[in-house]
Amino acid sequence: MSVADRDPGLQPERTALAWQRTALAAAVVAVLMTRTGVIHRSVPDLLAAACAATAVVLAVLASRTVRATVAPRKLLWSVTVAVVGAGVFVTVGLFV
Repeated sequence: MSVADRDPGLQPERTALAWQRTALAAAVVAVLMTRTGVIHRSVPDLLAAACAATAVVLAVLASRTVRATVAPRKLLWSVTVAVVGAGVFVTVGLFV
């Protein structure tokens, strides 16, 4: 099978599914961080939950965008910043 014989529609579908899995994982993290933040009254945990919730929204947008065209770089950077922000707030919460 040559490269020309491949179905070009499969790669965007796999990428969209990967973004959906990312959104699901971030949603689980957001729920767990919210629960932890409320139980322990921890502001860093609640901020991490907000970042994770932002990552959920952005990952869903990315999964829908990938199906139509290539996801814009700003959207990809926004997801990265949200996930890194959640990690930073979790790390801060460990030391507070």
